[in-house]
Amino acid sequence: MFPRMPIALMTLMIIGLLVLPAGAADLDTFALLDIVEGITITETTALNFGDVALNNGTLTVDTDGTTTDPNFLSFDPTNVSQGIFTIAAIAGSAYDITLLENVPVAGLTLDNFRINIDGAADEAGTDTFVAVVLANASSTLNVGADLVVDSTTASLGDGQVIGYRITVNFN
Repeated sequence: MFPRMPIALMTLMIIGLLVLPAGAADLDTFALLDIVEGITITETTALNFGDVALNNGTLTVDTDGTTTDPNFLSFDPTNVSQGIFTIAAIAGSAYDITLLENVPVAGLTLDNFRINIDGAADEAGTDTFVAVVLANASSTLNVGADLVVDSTTASLGDGQVIGYRITVNFN
């Protein structure tokens, strides 16, 4: 009887391997995604403060190109213009738009950016605009800002450029 025990045990083991689930399994599956068109920004018209006096004060260019000049800094308003940009993105989606000065010039500061999308009401008072909905796949972004002049550190000169960055992110 004992010599048959290993054969019976082996038989049970073989039957167990056939009946029990395997120690590994394969499953083919899929990853889901939506491919969307990226966001692009194109400058149409540069934000231009025109000819500015070397005096202390603030000159504001609004999103429609009009100016507020309580310190009489603007010499010739004919060259003044709001920044105009085209944003191509997914229509109806919400975006965060951030505007920040990134190339400073001594004595000149850009501050209090304001935006207008496709002629809607201006948004102002901050440099980051949250959950802005672009109604069209190609929207017009008008940008205005304050130029703050500090005459103790600003320099005379033509063609001075203060850089700023516009960042548009999906919300």
